[in-house]
Amino acid sequence: MVQIILTGPTASGKGGVAFELAGRLGASIACMDSMKIYRGMDIVTAKPPAERRHQCRYHLIDLVDPEDSFSVGRYLPLLEEVVESEAAASRPLVISGGTGLYLKGFLDGLADGPGADWEIRERLVREAREHGIERLHERLQEVDPVAARKLESFNERRIIRALEFFESSGERLSDSWNWEAPREPRRDVVLFGLGWERAALYARANERVLAMVEQGLFQECESLVNREPPPGRSASQCIGLREIREGLAAGQSKESIIEAIQKNTRNFIKRQLTWFRKMDIEWLPVEGELDPAGVAETILSRGD
Repeated sequence: MVQIILTGPTASGKGGVAFELAGRLGASIACMDSMKIYRGMDIVTAKPPAERRHQCRYHLIDLVDPEDSFSVGRYLPLLEEVVESEAAASRPLVISGGTGLYLKGFLDGLADGPGADWEIRERLVREAREHGIERLHERLQEVDPVAARKLESFNERRIIRALEFFESSGERLSDSWNWEAPREPRRDVVLFGLGWERAALYARANERVLAMVEQGLFQECESLVNREPPPGRSASQCIGLREIREGLAAGQSKESIIEAIQKNTRNFIKRQLTWFRKMDIEWLPVEGELDPAGVAETILSRGD
């Protein structure tokens, strides 16, 4: 059975379109998101609202507590189980999400990360020359502590590669080290993406952050920061949670924290778009007010 995968950057409207698709197909939805797997992180990860979850079955949400570590190596077998069980029951499945590492792993089975990003690599090389590789190793300890432990501080080439991987994909290189060798690309999926002009997408992202604040983003994140045990390293990297935790600790104003969340969301979108350019995605141009039902009909018509 052919599965529909709907992807695209943060704030592009994937969730609404996936819900419309599932309703038309009588399908369930598998979430392909590295942060929606955490329980109690609902607003900050933009999980589907309760009313949608009552109307449609969602898979791969709320799998672990925030203090638990999670990786693509744990996610992919779970997704395969969902795909196989839905196919065995002859039930359609819509896969929706923007975590590029998960998507590439599902489609290709990965042994390598993305291709070289020479702009990032050359900048990191210059930084190593000017400030020493130790500084880059310290940065790697912050974003990918597993990789930092495995790499000696003098291994310049591999430290730069690990940081390049993180900056270009938003994911940690250590999560990919134990993957299986690449396999033949999957032929049982069709892959669509929602394509916005970047300025419009950035504006949507800014507005979404403000909407999340209205929904109780600060209250949810403050509760997460103060819980015992606290969120682990993986969950703590979630945009929104990280800025609120650091901003409150530094005594920053609410407005400054919101601006930091918006800025980092836009930067994350930029990294996502860089990743997606390496994939064979059929982009559906979107502009103006998003019409999830109309986009869903367009996707279904492409399969006729």
